[in-house]
Amino acid sequence: MKKVIFLIGLFCLGALSVTAQDHHGEEMGQGMAHQMGTPSAENDLGICPVMGGEAQKEYSYTYKGKTYYFCCPMCIGKFKEDPEKYISKIKEIPFQAYRFGYEPQDIIVNKGDIVCLMATSRDVPHGVYIGEYGINATVKKGEVKKIEFVADKTGEFPVLCSIYCGRGHSQMKAKLIVDE
Repeated sequence: MKKVIFLIGLFCLGALSVTAQDHHGEEMGQGMAHQMGTPSAENDLGICPVMGGEAQKEYSYTYKGKTYYFCCPMCIGKFKEDPEKYISKIKEIPFQAYRFGYEPQDIIVNKGDIVCLMATSRDVPHGVYIGEYGINATVKKGEVKKIEFVADKTGEFPVLCSIYCGRGHSQMKAKLIVDE
């Protein structure tokens, strides 16, 4: 009975949409997460590095050969004033799932960082589930899934596999640590 309730809970959480923020980062719900790498998310440019809102294609700026996308023209101006301040908050982390674990096991970031997990699977389909951040993504072998969110809550949060992948599935865990 507990397994059935747990599976129903995972299904329901997966069905919930993540609440976004407005174009200047004002909270309109629980936070913001982007899961990129799927056909439906091809035009998703991620999170504005200045305000944390949803980036738009029409607001971009290239700095040191890399193009950054913003939520509004005002954010481009702020970024130009001190680009390194904003770039330093973007944490791109390679993240591998495998039977029956994750690498790295501890993801350590600071509050306010834009976390960009570049998730892959070594073997079979796995899930990357971080309940407190509304993330429930599927990663397949040979695929790179970009999972992006603003680390707006401090603490330690479990990262679990939400797709049954074999007998050791229940032991498949990692930890997101968000420091102040």
